[in-house]
Amino acid sequence: MKALSSQQLSPLYRHEVFRSRHADETQALVSAELKSHRSHWGRGPVDSAFFRAGLGPMSLCILRYGCAVDIEPDSLDDFVLVQMPLRGRAEVRMGSELVQIHAGQGAGISAHRPVKVKWHAGCEQLMLKIERKHLNEVARQAFAPGDGQGRLDDSNIEFETPLRLDDAIGMQWSRLVAGLVGLLPVSAPVQGGGTYDPQWLLHYEDNLIRYLLCHQPNSARRRHDGVRRSNEKTGRTDLLPLRRAEEFMQSRLGESQSLDDIARVAGVSRRTLSLMFRRHREASPMEALRNLRLDAAHAQLVRRSADSVTDVALGCGFSHLSRFSASYRERFGKLPNETWRSARLR
Repeated sequence: MKALSSQQLSPLYRHEVFRSRHADETQALVSAELKSHRSHWGRGPVDSAFFRAGLGPMSLCILRYGCAVDIEPDSLDDFVLVQMPLRGRAEVRMGSELVQIHAGQGAGISAHRPVKVKWHAGCEQLMLKIERKHLNEVARQAFAPGDGQGRLDDSNIEFETPLRLDDAIGMQWSRLVAGLVGLLPVSAPVQGGGTYDPQWLLHYEDNLIRYLLCHQPNSARRRHDGVRRSNEKTGRTDLLPLRRAEEFMQSRLGESQSLDDIARVAGVSRRTLSLMFRRHREASPMEALRNLRLDAAHAQLVRRSADSVTDVALGCGFSHLSRFSASYRERFGKLPNETWRSARLR
């Protein structure tokens, strides 16, 4: 697969953060934008440039150094970095594992593993910076409802390397990335003179992350597949009604849902459904629905993806605001407006 063209990436190139011809200045600027690190510069002139645009918990970046340079950030800690060379090549070492990346092959760098990256002269890379907490949230949505084991607890998702970009799955990934780049800036007008809906943009971004989780081998996917195979061997078909119920709840969080409605979709009686939720989720169906709504509200408040706390509450199915605040504080240890203010300060 050929790398994305300059024309496809032109919206991102308009978001220039810095250019520099000095090694020390470049190190300080990259540290401020991504992660503090040590660097060892090779021979040749420094010709660095950094471009960045964010659509939420994920940022799109383009970085070049010009000359060869070794980067040692230890571990990334709070984010995962997907590196895709546009030109030139680089080497990524995680522990004893060494992978060469180039225009047809990238790397997903996990948050917790110590990493060293060697940029060869002339290398320029497109990078996706994904907040670790949000990656885990999308992984829970992708895998936890069907695994029969409750919430996903893999807080350090680890990707296998390399990331193939030269097969059918990789080409589809590149098309999705190009589509996201095409949405920059967020306020760009669409046909009819409006703007892109923020919720739709976040769904597009989450779908991109979900595609990565479902198609690139990683620890969360392996855990999910292992549990699924175990369930198949032990005849755990009894969990199908539970999965149907949770998928129905998740798809209609903002709508009124009754226990009768959920049981009818699940294909079991109200009593059977309640017993299944108590056994496998340690909650009643309506308590589980409330928790799904609270989690969705929390995610929206963190992103400030609505106009107010009230809009978030109503959009997630809470019509009684004082009860919403009390339930939110019980689950997250703070009031909704405190999360809203914290997100604004960030």
